[in-house]
Amino acid sequence: MIDFLFLDVGICYSCKKEEIYKYHLCQKCLDKLDYRGNSFKLSDNICYSLYFYNDFMKKLIADYKFNRNTCLKDVFSDMLYSFLVDNDLTDFDYILASPSSRKTVNKRGFDHIKLIVDSFSDKLEIKKLDEFKKVKNTKSQHTLNRFERSENLKGAFSLDKDINGSRILLIDDLITTGNTALEIIKELKKRGASEVVTLAICSERSVN
Repeated sequence: MIDFLFLDVGICYSCKKEEIYKYHLCQKCLDKLDYRGNSFKLSDNICYSLYFYNDFMKKLIADYKFNRNTCLKDVFSDMLYSFLVDNDLTDFDYILASPSSRKTVNKRGFDHIKLIVDSFSDKLEIKKLDEFKKVKNTKSQHTLNRFERSENLKGAFSLDKDINGSRILLIDDLITTGNTALEIIKELKKRGASEVVTLAICSERSVN
């Protein structure tokens, strides 16, 4: 895994030019983000989203996932951690990073959501649900229509663990249709979870 360790101390992790203001970003880069702090329902399950998926957020996520600018994990983890603490969303039995398949992790070189969650889960003192796996190599969701997206994810996730009565915090990077989160929630509730709350870095839903 390649990490951008050459960054100057105190310099923005995105533009690599200006001084850090917050979340390892400078004021100029932070101002390009569209903060929402939304909450909405995925079926009967609550979902929180921090930012709207605008062009700058799209660039940040792509730089992290596909250009291996893994220092950006600190940007996203600090955003998520601050939101959870500020909104008193810390009373969970398990925290789950939305998993990638083994094929995707091998190709990318790292599990991008797990890397983010690992950066703050210990501070929250919430156990990680590492037993939850993606067992099916699915097609990229953005290439499919609404029906195909739902079919693509059927049987994609598996958990060999009794979590009866547990409250789960699910972390993801992006919510679009919500199909991925819903399929994960379905498997978690099948295994006995009493509640699953989703928190995403961003969403295409422009709810204020």
